[in-house]
Amino acid sequence: MLNQSVLKMTSLQSPLLAASALKPKQNVWKKGLAADLLLTALIDAFSILVIFLLMSFSSTGEILFINKGMELPKASRAEVLDRNPVVKIDEGKIYLEDKLLTAETLISELLDIRKKFSIDRPGEEFRGIVTVQADRRIKYEFLNQIILACAHAGFSDLRFAVTMK
Repeated sequence: MLNQSVLKMTSLQSPLLAASALKPKQNVWKKGLAADLLLTALIDAFSILVIFLLMSFSSTGEILFINKGMELPKASRAEVLDRNPVVKIDEGKIYLEDKLLTAETLISELLDIRKKFSIDRPGEEFRGIVTVQADRRIKYEFLNQIILACAHAGFSDLRFAVTMK
């Protein structure tokens, strides 16, 4: 008798509880349309988010920060860059791993990197690879100083950062 009180019969129930298939009201199995719509919208939003994150994720872990005015050379064939020391030439200034240098101090810094490599990895052969990130409009005379400094320090394999055509 208490279960059939007037308050219980007139109380409002949520649409999901009234349309529940697990505990049907009055032994009639109903399918809840509201639950399907909420779940579908949630799955759609989650799928879009996952696709966006997958497309913007860099699996190489290497990110070259390119300034606004810098325009890299274009190439028809390119490879994914490995993790190597990066020499960046921006507006007439030379940076090695985001440290401002001059052409003269670049050699000593590259030699320090080479010494650190031999200390950290004894017995492993030094490959001598450096990545050069420079604007495509840079003068050859300035770029030649960087190439000669790298060669003098033992970095004979130069790889230029480029964009695909």
